[in-house]
Amino acid sequence: MGAFSGRIRRLAGLGFSLVLAGCAGASQQAPSVAARAAEPPNIIVILADDLGYADISAYGVKRIATPNIDRIGREGAIFTDGYTTAPVCSPARAALQTGRYQQRFGFEYNNGPPTRDAEQNLGLPAGEITIASALKARGYRTALVGKWHLGANPDFYPTNRGYDEFVGILAGATSYMDANHPDVVVAPTDDAPDGGSPGPRGRFTQVIEGPERTVVRNEQEYLTDYLGRRSVEFIRRGGPGRQPYFLYASFTAPHAPFMVTRKYYDRFAHIEDRRNRIYAGMIAALDDAVGEIFQAVEASGEAENTLIYFVSDNGCAAYVPGLCACEPLRGGKLTHYEGGVRVPFLMRWPAKVKAGTVYRKPVSTLDIFPTALAGAGARLPGDRAYDGVDITPYLQGVRDGDPHPQLMWRRQPLASIRKGDWKLWKDPEAGYTLLFDLKRDPNETTNLAVRNPAKVRELEADIDRWARDLQDPRWPSRPPVTYNVCGTPFKVPI
Repeated sequence: MGAFSGRIRRLAGLGFSLVLAGCAGASQQAPSVAARAAEPPNIIVILADDLGYADISAYGVKRIATPNIDRIGREGAIFTDGYTTAPVCSPARAALQTGRYQQRFGFEYNNGPPTRDAEQNLGLPAGEITIASALKARGYRTALVGKWHLGANPDFYPTNRGYDEFVGILAGATSYMDANHPDVVVAPTDDAPDGGSPGPRGRFTQVIEGPERTVVRNEQEYLTDYLGRRSVEFIRRGGPGRQPYFLYASFTAPHAPFMVTRKYYDRFAHIEDRRNRIYAGMIAALDDAVGEIFQAVEASGEAENTLIYFVSDNGCAAYVPGLCACEPLRGGKLTHYEGGVRVPFLMRWPAKVKAGTVYRKPVSTLDIFPTALAGAGARLPGDRAYDGVDITPYLQGVRDGDPHPQLMWRRQPLASIRKGDWKLWKDPEAGYTLLFDLKRDPNETTNLAVRNPAKVRELEADIDRWARDLQDPRWPSRPPVTYNVCGTPFKVPI
């Protein structure tokens, strides 16, 4: 009823403006900013893949300029301590889709590789409510453009999980373009343990579209450009007076394989290393796509009441030597260091959030679902526990305190917790316990565990209490990976 009434209000508002314009001339315009702010917002979640905290310029690191991505935070809110729920792709995506820790339903490890995913029927459990299905129930038009990675079989397929439209890939990675195209530059990916071959797309790595799984033959167009274009096409079908929409623009960049077109490669002639230059070009392509999405939103006339998120699923793929920065955060993908789980996290919603907001308390991708649903005028379902919160009141100063007094991570045997400024990370099998004071040591260089045994016990007890409500992993990890993390070797699960 609420969603239907919201649509009627939109249509009535538009019709009212047209009638008055005919009677009283051009002085009567479209609904005011205040009126639009009372309507359900359009919602766009832009998700990058393996993009590190230091890979955009919004946080003051000048490795790669990302003006379009930065604009989201500059005209909205930038979160200095924004977290994902896992330092690896699919579990983090499961939490974003549901607003719940993925361990509540056994999605602890990646469900790939693609053959295992399909043959063993792995994916986001059918009983879980996605952000798309929740918003669709409120009258939203919903679309996924890009990477899914939450199951390939029918029970998990995006158009069976709340998405009216889908175009993209079901697996964790695919080739960005025909590797033999004269305009493409390719780097080797032998050291990427989670896939990403620059070779031809296969059975499980095709770009497909719609419930019929129609194969899209777009190998002559760079994939990031293509996904940006398809996102823009969806936005353009909206506009004042129509259904609100939810767009999940889930890019594959800058995940391996490392491929880019000359257009982007040539922007970084100052970078000598070929792979790092390609990587910078891949991020530039992503930034351009974000800029095109931004332009489409502005052209729609609904930019004021369109909520845009930009986040990454996990940190930079630091197992690729020399690819990632060790400052300001240490570590990357697969590790529980801050560089693995603290990610670029930006939000723009002019109708509700003041431009230039800098929010320094921990938030999580768990919060995207509840914040979006609250914006749509709905409450979270009451039949299950939710771990995310609506962060809008915190950004507006209506609520004080921490949205999350503590955040947890688990990929057995690894477990970690952030509580206030304290961060505990341990691996019982490897026999190490790491304790850091993130306020004084955000780079996690000084282990304080021996000096603070009481704090270690407190945080261990918090992890144990949290784990009581969790399920065991529904499938095992793939073989672990050992790699050098800013000078220290670690063995980590996938």
